[in-house]
Amino acid sequence: MKKEISFYDYTFLSQDNQYDLLFSLGEFIDSAEKGSAKYVLYKLFNFYVEVVYDSQNNFVKQISSFLNARNH
Repeated sequence: MKKEISFYDYTFLSQDNQYDLLFSLGEFIDSAEKGSAKYVLYKLFNFYVEVVYDSQNNFVKQISSFLNARNH
């Protein structure tokens, strides 16, 4: 059984621990590319995490977490 972590507790984890948790338990939602950036959206427990990759140089540029997915 998986133990859930809250959004707020997740944001206080180190970046390495955020990556580990996301890539082991996150559910892939979708991805998009713009130039050399690849945006990947995951659902983790009751919140979402977006990872921005630099696909040319093969590294993670940014990781952002948020509670709601909204269309503007």
